[in-house]
Amino acid sequence: MRPNPSISVSAVVLTNDDGQIALVRKQGTTALIFPGGKPEASETGLDAAVREVAEELGLALDPADLEHLGDYTTPAANEAETQLFSQVYAAQMPAGAHVQAQAEIAELLWVTPDDVDLNHGYQLAPLSAQVLKDFATGPVSSTALRQMSLEAFEVLVGEELDALDEEIVGGLENLVFAVEDRPEDGSLDILGVYDGFDLPGRADYGYLQLPDRIVLYREPLLAISTDETHLREEVRVTLVHEIAHYYGIDDAQLHELGWA
Repeated sequence: MRPNPSISVSAVVLTNDDGQIALVRKQGTTALIFPGGKPEASETGLDAAVREVAEELGLALDPADLEHLGDYTTPAANEAETQLFSQVYAAQMPAGAHVQAQAEIAELLWVTPDDVDLNHGYQLAPLSAQVLKDFATGPVSSTALRQMSLEAFEVLVGEELDALDEEIVGGLENLVFAVEDRPEDGSLDILGVYDGFDLPGRADYGYLQLPDRIVLYREPLLAISTDETHLREEVRVTLVHEIAHYYGIDDAQLHELGWA
C-alpha cells in the first residue's frame, strides 16, 4: 500500500477579546485555515508559529504567551491526498494590537467557534473544523482547565499522589513533592523531574541531608491534557515515572512491575 504523503506545520489559534478566533484564506484557495505554516530548517514548532503570525498578520507574539494545545493529524486543506501533522498553539491578541492580511494571505476573518458563517464557495479546512469543534464543545480548550491555578493544580497532584498504590509510595524516604509553573528554561517539553540521588546511589547520604525532590510542571501538563480526567492520568503517569527514578527503575522495569 502506498502511504499518503505528509507535511508538518505549526498553527496558531488567535483569539480576540470578544472570544472570536482568526481564520485566514491564502491567495488562490477557498479553505479557511489558522495562521501558520511549515517550520524552516532547525526551527521549532513554537518558533515557526511566532514567525508565521508575524509574516501573515503583522503581529509580533511573545513565545512565552503561546500555549501548546496539542498535535493534530488531519487531511491537508490545499494538497490532495496529503496528511497534515499540525502543532497547534493558542494565543490571545495583545492589548491594543492590530492585525491585517498580508504576504500570501488574501483574507482574514474573525469567527465564533460554535457559529461559523461561511461565504459561498468557502469551506473550513479539516484542521480548522476539528479545532473549532473542540473549542465549541470544550475538551481541548477548556478555559477552566487551561486557567487552573498553581494552588488548584497542587491539590490535584496531591490527590493523585494519595491514590497511588502502597507498593509504589511505601518505600519513599527523604523525598518531597513540589509543583511549579514551568521548568527554568521556560519550555513546555518537560512534564516533571526527579532532582536528587536514586535509592541505590544514597549510600553516602550525610546526616540531615536535604530531601530530594520530584517536581511536576503545571503548564506543560495542562498543555497536553484535553480535560481534567486526561490531566489526572498524565499527572499519575508523571508521578510514577519520577518515583521510578527514585528507586533507580528504568522504563522496561516499570512495565514489568505493572506501574506503567
